Amino acid sequence: MKKVKAVLPLAVSLALGLQVLPISTSPVQAEAAANAAHHSAKVEVKRANAFLTNVANGKTKEAKRYFSRSLQSKMSEDNLKTWWSTLTAQFGSVKKIGTSVQGEVNTVHRNIEIPIEFEHVSATLTVRFSQNRQIDDWRIVPEERQFSFSKPPYDTPKNYSEKQLSIGKAPYELPATLTLPTRSKHQNVPVVILVHGSGPSDQDETFMSLKPFRDLASGLASQGIAVLRYNKRTYEHTAKMSGESKINVDYETTDDAVLAVKAMAKQKGIDSGMMMPRILKQTQDKSVRGSILLAAPSRTLPELMLEQFAYLVSLNQLPKEQLTFFQQQFAILQDPSFSPAQPPKEFLLGTPYFWYDLAHWHPAEVAKSQDTPLLFLQGSRDYQVTTEDFEGWKQSLSQRSNTSFKLYPKLNHFFTEGTGEKSTPDEYAVSANIPSYVIDDIVKWVRETQK
Repeated sequence: MKKVKAVLPLAVSLALGLQVLPISTSPVQAEAAANAAHHSAKVEVKRANAFLTNVANGKTKEAKRYFSRSLQSKMSEDNLKTWWSTLTAQFGSVKKIGTSVQGEVNTVHRNIEIPIEFEHVSATLTVRFSQNRQIDDWRIVPEERQFSFSKPPYDTPKNYSEKQLSIGKAPYELPATLTLPTRSKHQNVPVVILVHGSGPSDQDETFMSLKPFRDLASGLASQGIAVLRYNKRTYEHTAKMSGESKINVDYETTDDAVLAVKAMAKQKGIDSGMMMPRILKQTQDKSVRGSILLAAPSRTLPELMLEQFAYLVSLNQLPKEQLTFFQQQFAILQDPSFSPAQPPKEFLLGTPYFWYDLAHWHPAEVAKSQDTPLLFLQGSRDYQVTTEDFEGWKQSLSQRSNTSFKLYPKLNHFFTEGTGEKSTPDEYAVSANIPSYVIDDIVKWVRETQK
């Protein structure tokens, strides 16, 4: 069987130990599984409530009672105290704790959700449990308005099936979904591995009313291309990641993408962003046949962020003081004397290794010396990663013959259509899908690259 031939990352771009969920095959097994799940949920709800109550009352030792071994190693009592004091300083004191309910169950975690009404905001605490009912992580987010999601017209469920998998290993194993096209018994298919942009994201890259990774998975699989997508490490393991002292971009993104490539090379039936040059650098066994970068920055991330923030200030959607703050912080990062091991007290962004890494990572320069075929797709109306970046890639890679570029006049950063010269954040609240012509362009390129 051939190795992975065509892997396409998403720059909003591109697991070991691939694991498929067992499926019950008889009514007796199904009933037993349901009873076990119900009992487990009761235990988990009780432990989640005890964790919240104890940490809120300053009983950090008791709060850690049911922590998994990996969480114990990452989260000290001091870390817990700092987390809670920082949270309540921002959200205000707790006014009311709602009824806990069971949330998503995936291949890595069973989630319990607790609604909390703080003085200034309402939020949901998601407590993540390992399969042996230990608290393995948690995440808290303010409640937002409910957004609707639309199914793209090119989604043809009869043309594919989905498997729930796990990629990576403890302490940062990740739940994933492999969308497999319907195929003949001996037919192998190319696979696309979707890799997130910045920030914690689920496997659909959900943002307000948009789910671009879900669109890509259904659209590509409907046309015969497998797709792997997974929750980002900072989304599935938020608390543990906050306890890491030396996080860089590899630790946050690249390592998991490399593991995903290796896992797909072993998967039966598979034809064996900004971070894509970095991912390609770490997969020099040629398991990646080609890469597609959607809205990929060619500049450093701090440069990009300052441009974004200036635009948001012009729309009165960001205080000018916040732009000034980041200008000062990024200037500190560029000081030749800056050391992430001993950052100056004026540096207030936290995770200095991560920010230093991003401030000195020049993806377009690295890509010059690589030879993997690349396809760059860009929306003209994107205010987050602009056509300046698109032109930057063109200029940097002008001496390479295996790069292709396509600009879409109507599209924004999430590759959905809109009007006006430049998009605004409000556009993301409108339910929309990646257009079929983008899916078709990707399919065409994959098939040509696979030859």
